[in-house]
Amino acid sequence: MPLIVWTDSMCVGEKAMDEDHKNLVLLFNELHDAVMTGRAKPELDDLLEGLVTFTSYHHAHEEQFVAKSGYQFSAEHQLEHDRMLDEFMDLQVHFASGKELAHYMEVMNGLRVSLFKHIQGSDHEFVAYLKAWDAGAILSAADVPEEIIPQAAAMGASSGAGPA
Repeated sequence: MPLIVWTDSMCVGEKAMDEDHKNLVLLFNELHDAVMTGRAKPELDDLLEGLVTFTSYHHAHEEQFVAKSGYQFSAEHQLEHDRMLDEFMDLQVHFASGKELAHYMEVMNGLRVSLFKHIQGSDHEFVAYLKAWDAGAILSAADVPEEIIPQAAAMGASSGAGPA
């Protein structure tokens, strides 16, 4: 069972960002499923690495939009990204150390809340700002490192599970 169920209420109204968010949810749920079904540590490490990699890609991509737009809350937006990535990386270190996963659900629920709050809060506000200033061209002009997208999508598709 997924830890995060994607709903239309999570959409921010900008296609590229919504697709990235769906991929994050997909990868997040795949990691959760792998832990809950007792998959081997190397697979968990790979899934977590994929989640960290895609999160880094998404944040860099989104921060290009923010920087090009002149958004007044760009520093705060980036701090949220940094905190969320730090949480994912802390989980990665925890997994790599071979420690028990006793606090796994607490950590994953915290990450789930952080992700949901960011998408529904800061990202919604940023897209509203872009739409108010008719800055859609900024979104289509951002550079996207194409090599990351297929890698992350392949990792998420390996289980056949997707966001609901």
